[in-house]
Amino acid sequence: MIARNEDHVVLDADTIDDILYCIRSNDKDELSECLKSAAEKNSITEQQVLLSCVAEDSQNTVLHYAAANGHDALLSHILQILALPPKSEFVNKRNAAGNTPLHWSSLNGHLATTKLLVAAGADLWTRNQAGNLAVFEAERAGKDDVVAYLLQEGGAEKETGAAAEDEEIVMSAGDVEGATEGMAETCTGDDYGVDPEGRARPGRMPSIAGLLLPAKRCVGASKR
Repeated sequence: MIARNEDHVVLDADTIDDILYCIRSNDKDELSECLKSAAEKNSITEQQVLLSCVAEDSQNTVLHYAAANGHDALLSHILQILALPPKSEFVNKRNAAGNTPLHWSSLNGHLATTKLLVAAGADLWTRNQAGNLAVFEAERAGKDDVVAYLLQEGGAEKETGAAAEDEEIVMSAGDVEGATEGMAETCTGDDYGVDPEGRARPGRMPSIAGLLLPAKRCVGASKR
């Protein structure tokens, strides 16, 4: 018997591994088969399956993996199945490092992915454990188109996140380079993130290299 908590259920490790791998490898057809199988096996909906697929160690969700790799079509398909309400907590769920799917898509310059997440209710003002906003990660990684978009979306909203003071930050898309310097005062040093070769710096956000895998079937012994 599986444990239930509203829409969330506790799935077995193999089921979670299969589904997350299908997303990492951008295999929509295989994902559909895995979701259908898991839903029938556990007498739940495919929506519940997706909500319950969380990597045990990293705490990455299905949205984290799709966002990190820029799988726009697959992300759109997943969001359609999830049918989340506005400002859903699931869209803004932090992983073990405090990063939301928006942090990952922004850091890696996936503009279309970032737009999908924002449209789905991603919070621009959520900070990770290093104290950084998604726009700051994009700016530091040199993803100017993502920075410009997030600045435009942010507008003149008041930040109500982890800032020590309730201070209004006016954001303008006019000057992308250095646009987030004002936010850096509450963030950590420049050693955060990944180096140019994709290696994670000690104690910081891991590279997405581990998320990019060759395609394979997600059933049976072939997944290992």
